[in-house]
Amino acid sequence: MYVIGLTGGVGSGKTAAAGKLAELVGAKLLIADELGHVVMEKGAEGYHKIVDAFGSRILDNQGNIDRKMLSGIVFGNPESLERLNEIVHPAVKSYLKEYIDRRRKETGCIVLETAIMFETGCDELCDEVWYVYVPPEVRMERLAVNRGYTEEKSMAIMQQQLAEEEFRKRCKHEIWNGGSVQELENGIRELCKSRNF
Repeated sequence: MYVIGLTGGVGSGKTAAAGKLAELVGAKLLIADELGHVVMEKGAEGYHKIVDAFGSRILDNQGNIDRKMLSGIVFGNPESLERLNEIVHPAVKSYLKEYIDRRRKETGCIVLETAIMFETGCDELCDEVWYVYVPPEVRMERLAVNRGYTEEKSMAIMQQQLAEEEFRKRCKHEIWNGGSVQELENGIRELCKSRNF
């Protein structure tokens, strides 16, 4: 099983690119953000650690973590957010590693998408990492339209992420996603062709 990591800054359309890549090569798609919810489920690795760290006030009537309540506690509080990330990120990486290890001997491909590929060490799980690139002004425009972000909010998030040069230095290939869906698909097809997928 060959593992392609896909990363890029906020608003670069990583999930769309990952979905298209998975579709084109018939790959299993793993979205790290979604797995963050999986490791918080009752009985999962991160659940008890999060409850220990933040108390039972974050639980709903069924004893599940109320993610809205939790996000209300951590956002705007850097220390609490860091504490949560220190629990969730390693739990997600552990989940991914276990999943990939179980399927290593199978044929095919896995696409692993995360914005914080290098910060969490998930690049170690990949055979190669691709960078989804979109110019900052286009990303800000998309974030305003799709998520209602102000320019200030988009800038603040971008400044916390790796710089373009750093992504380029660490990634094996780059995918342009500043145009149409068709351009994105064509770019991925070309890259797949060169990789013999």
